[in-house]
Amino acid sequence: MHKKIVASLIITSSLLYAQELKNEKFQLVAKKVDAINNIVTADGDVVVYSPSYYLSANKIIYNKENETFELFDNVLVIKNNNIQTQSNYAFIDLKNDILNQNPVFLQSQDNKIWVNSSTSNKEKNEITLESSIISSCDCLDPLWSIRASSADYDTQEKWLNAYNPRLYIKDVPVLYSPYIGFPTDTTRRTGLLLPTLGYSGDEGLVYAQPIFIAPALNYDIEVIPQIRTQRGYGGYVYYRYADSPDSLLFVKTGIFNEYEDYYNEKNLANQKHYGFNLDYKRRNIFSENNAQDGFFTSIKYLNDIEYITIEEDTDLTSTEKKVESKVNYFYDTPNYYGGVYGRYYIDGSQASNANTLQEIPHLQLHSYNKELIDSLVYSLDTNTRNYTRDEGLTATIYDVSLPISYSKYLVDDYLYAFVENRTIVSRYDYSDYSNSIYDDGTLAQNRTSVGVGSDLIKPYEHYLHTVNLKAEYIVPKNLSEDGYLANITVKEGDSKYDDLKSFPTSNEKKNIKLSANQSLYENNSLKQWINHKVSQSILYDSLNEPKLEDLENYIRLNYDYGSISGKTVYNVNSERNVENSADTSYIYNDLSLNLGYYQSKKSEILGDVTGYSSTEREDLESYRVGSSYQISKDYKVNYSENYNLEKHTRSRQRISLNIDDSCWNLDLRFEKKVIPSSSLTSDSKDQNIVYVTVLLKPIGGIKQKYAMNQENQK
Repeated sequence: MHKKIVASLIITSSLLYAQELKNEKFQLVAKKVDAINNIVTADGDVVVYSPSYYLSANKIIYNKENETFELFDNVLVIKNNNIQTQSNYAFIDLKNDILNQNPVFLQSQDNKIWVNSSTSNKEKNEITLESSIISSCDCLDPLWSIRASSADYDTQEKWLNAYNPRLYIKDVPVLYSPYIGFPTDTTRRTGLLLPTLGYSGDEGLVYAQPIFIAPALNYDIEVIPQIRTQRGYGGYVYYRYADSPDSLLFVKTGIFNEYEDYYNEKNLANQKHYGFNLDYKRRNIFSENNAQDGFFTSIKYLNDIEYITIEEDTDLTSTEKKVESKVNYFYDTPNYYGGVYGRYYIDGSQASNANTLQEIPHLQLHSYNKELIDSLVYSLDTNTRNYTRDEGLTATIYDVSLPISYSKYLVDDYLYAFVENRTIVSRYDYSDYSNSIYDDGTLAQNRTSVGVGSDLIKPYEHYLHTVNLKAEYIVPKNLSEDGYLANITVKEGDSKYDDLKSFPTSNEKKNIKLSANQSLYENNSLKQWINHKVSQSILYDSLNEPKLEDLENYIRLNYDYGSISGKTVYNVNSERNVENSADTSYIYNDLSLNLGYYQSKKSEILGDVTGYSSTEREDLESYRVGSSYQISKDYKVNYSENYNLEKHTRSRQRISLNIDDSCWNLDLRFEKKVIPSSSLTSDSKDQNIVYVTVLLKPIGGIKQKYAMNQENQK
């Protein structure tokens, strides 16, 4: 055996180019080292390393004059602790930043992708490859691979181009393309996103191809053309822009043109569907010091609901056709809060929105609690709401609310008492461009409440017990009434009531509210174990007779694996439950489960007839299920369902299988849902859809969608 020779050579080039390379210094370790003139030959487990390179081979020849390395057998080259290559032979030119290898195995540490090629030639940032196999799976037996006649890889831009690529699943070729290019990192860049390819019995072949354009870090554009061979064609455009760290702008527009046959067959409201969305939010515009402000707007325009439902990957499941636009601005200080709001509605169920009521604008100014004397507190709240529309009665409503309250702790702070008096003045200014038969209304109200309560805490060895008790007596009184006021001077049944009910007045009745809230907490972590709430209302009818109203009972149990909760609302006078609900969540290891049940019985607001509820309810019974199970490290199944037991319909049902391997992902999903329709013969339609998404990491993939025939709900 040869005695191990350890030699350390400091190799420093004196050439000007080497100076530009910051005098790269190499250290060499080998069993045997020979140096003749400018040639250094190292044999046996050779390792050469520097700040930029790590080289190893059975044999290395270094030319000091030319600044080149030749490496033979079991060659490993690592550059900048990122790109790693293995080969039988390598030639490195330090002056010109050239690296030639054959055959070569290349792997980037930025991702799991690897390339096996017959030859590799690197010059500067560009690597050219011949007869390559590309994958991110197990090197010995890849599930998928791309075999290309040639390829090139930009190490700076992190982009790989493959020419004449063939996609293989195991050893079976499944797809050919003249070219494919993809990023090898997650940097935002211009390119194609996952396309959607599908089929629908009604719509034919469906193809949508997102095109992502990223000119800068703070904005991007996404163009999504789509075609449905039996229905029509169109597309959507998204624009996202961040003009500051505290803001974000999102703009969306789109249009879809129906073929004549489909338009007539489905009896759609319009042959072209189009719309526009603008969402913008920003904080800290004018505020400074202790103040904060913010602006938010969401503006939506569409000619019918199909503009939303036809968009790929829409999560819309409601049959509601009313679309809301809003603009909000607020300014908040420790003493005051001010806001300007606007609401605009487009009702897709109406042929015209001339009668749709809009709230433009709503002005609010609120003064936070201020102390007059010890424990005597007041505040002030003012609102101006302008309700407008093109046709029909409109109104501007002015509200001023002035609450004054006093509270006092008694009996060594075990008990507290409070009294509050709130004066509310409301003004209703009506306008009807076609008929001025409504006198402006004025309503002055006084609301007095007195009550007692107690907040108790009892510590035990392992837990804390808290009890909160409260009893409140509320006496509202109308001080003055003038003009036309819904439910006050104009009652239901009056010819003018239907117009005025759009501008409801507060008409609270004398009542008593009783409540108890208790909880158990773990002593150290303060984790809540049990929470129990009970509340009872007593309402006084028009004859000033007290009537027991809704008894609400709620309980929640938290345990290590989830929680169980339930609520009942019992109407004493009608002797029945008017509302029941139950919810449970369970998480244990790889299983998660969420169950919910809700039931309500038709009831009306308390009037002269006893036994009614304080809250108007409809007959409804439904349940929901949500569950997921992690079968193994890579396999997960999900199931969810929302079911209306009253109408025997599902608003949504979904089952999915997700396989998330290190080099690929499969998402298989079946979904049944109800969505709104612009059809003149139906308000909604049922959809049964199968989604398949295949992703080959990191090169991309495809979304497939199969939709059964859409059926209009009756």
